[in-house]
Amino acid sequence: GLGIVQGRSATTFDPKAPITRAQFAAICARFDTGVSSGSRTFSDISGHWAKDYINQAANKGFVNGYEDGTFRPNQSVKRIEAVKMINNMLGWSCDRDFVDNEKHLSGFEFEDLERGSWEYYEVMEASLSHNCIHENGKEIWTKAAVAA
Repeated sequence: GLGIVQGRSATTFDPKAPITRAQFAAICARFDTGVSSGSRTFSDISGHWAKDYINQAANKGFVNGYEDGTFRPNQSVKRIEAVKMINNMLGWSCDRDFVDNEKHLSGFEFEDLERGSWEYYEVMEASLSHNCIHENGKEIWTKAAVAA
């Protein structure tokens, strides 16, 4: 009803299809319709249907491209990329000092995430219930509870 998530056409949704980076960027851009002031763009989106959405989402800091200046819009979005984009869109950031120093969090591990990697912190932010305060543009955790 809000137009944030749309189908492949007016009559099909295609729920079992993988979602592309362009489609996910479009969802992120539609989530916040405010004006972006940036001019960031990528070398591989010229003429792409989602170019404006990708640029809007990138200029708002919701999505990132790759080191080579590409966005790779037709590539399927990886789970960790989706987590990062959602965290960015919601303004969430992991308090690394808290997570690294809290002993009760050590039992909450995913065997395929390297502790201390950027992916680890993104998943901790998205998956652990926590209280926080915001100071100087930084999220500071005050309490965390391991997810069930």
